[in-house]
Amino acid sequence: MDKQKISKEAVSKPELYTVLPAVFLSVNDKQEQFQKELKSLLLKYKAELTIEDFGRDYLENWKIVVDFEYDESFFEKEDTGIVPQLIIGRCENGKE
Repeated sequence: MDKQKISKEAVSKPELYTVLPAVFLSVNDKQEQFQKELKSLLLKYKAELTIEDFGRDYLENWKIVVDFEYDESFFEKEDTGIVPQLIIGRCENGKE
């Protein structure tokens, strides 16, 4: 069996790789895979998803937020270990 030589250029260019679409067996399988990957990401980044009302007075302003755990490693670099919230979605007064 002949071995093909792969050039360094081919290996270093990510556009040469093809990303295959995810294939799911069913709707439930797709949901389960998404939940599994989401849980894995949240654990990896020590984060949690929350829905918070940032509204004032009687107006609602709901936002989907990622809260990160305090990270001691940033304290020395940035003088704080607090990682700001990441807003990934919002819904204001019934409008998305």
